Amino acid sequence: MHKKHTPLRNDGFAKYRVRHNRGARHTLLLLPPAKRRALQRNLTFIGVTLGLILLIALLSKAQAAGGAYVVDDGAVNAPGECNVDAWYTANRHQGNVHNQTLNPACTFSALPSVQWSAALSRASHAGDAETQVSPQVKAQVWSREDLGLQMAVSATSHFAMDRQHAFDGAELNVPLTWQPVEALRLNLNSGWTHAYNGGEQKHRLTWGTGFEYQLAHALTLIGERYGQEGGDQAWQAGPRFHLGKLVDVDVVVGQSLSGERNQWLSTGATVRF
Repeated sequence: MHKKHTPLRNDGFAKYRVRHNRGARHTLLLLPPAKRRALQRNLTFIGVTLGLILLIALLSKAQAAGGAYVVDDGAVNAPGECNVDAWYTANRHQGNVHNQTLNPACTFSALPSVQWSAALSRASHAGDAETQVSPQVKAQVWSREDLGLQMAVSATSHFAMDRQHAFDGAELNVPLTWQPVEALRLNLNSGWTHAYNGGEQKHRLTWGTGFEYQLAHALTLIGERYGQEGGDQAWQAGPRFHLGKLVDVDVVVGQSLSGERNQWLSTGATVRF
């Protein structure tokens, strides 16, 4: 949002603003370098995201689901529509652990029940960074509006761009959505994952459950829990703010339920055109 400029009223007010700005810079410099860089990256990402929103808002129509959430729904974009999800995730207690993701997705009129997407993500950990590309195809195989049921099948592959062996794994997922009332959507996922990293291969069943509850016209509450058979489990939850009918903005907090029980915070936006 554009802030209205307030002219300086007198020299005393100007001196107060100088002291205030110096104090803010001093406070920022007191933070550890890793946390200061993480804060600066987060603010930069939010600024860029809001800038993109302002550029394409007049052509956009936002929808629920997607974004930084892991549990998928049984719907696809309407024929001829595309969306772009962008989010930034940072570890709450380790400022040098963060992830940025950009994920465009489209459904073409020639194939009205198939959605194509490709997520580009970059993960950083203690100075080491890795870029990954994850193409996905998702097809809606069943829909009953009278029962509020939708089911789809999706296949995803992962390729690491910074390693000699690029193939990183693949996933097969079957998302089912039930909408018992207008304001509530329940999502159930079941699937299989194949992970490959440095010669070690793992095959595991995956699962996930989630809900979306529209509390008000401009606010939806979302929560999910997901995991792998004999592997990691985690939960995520947070509000989704609907800026009119054009854009959605997410604030998501999550925690691992295994290992060190890491916590993270994600901010992001979804636009549709």
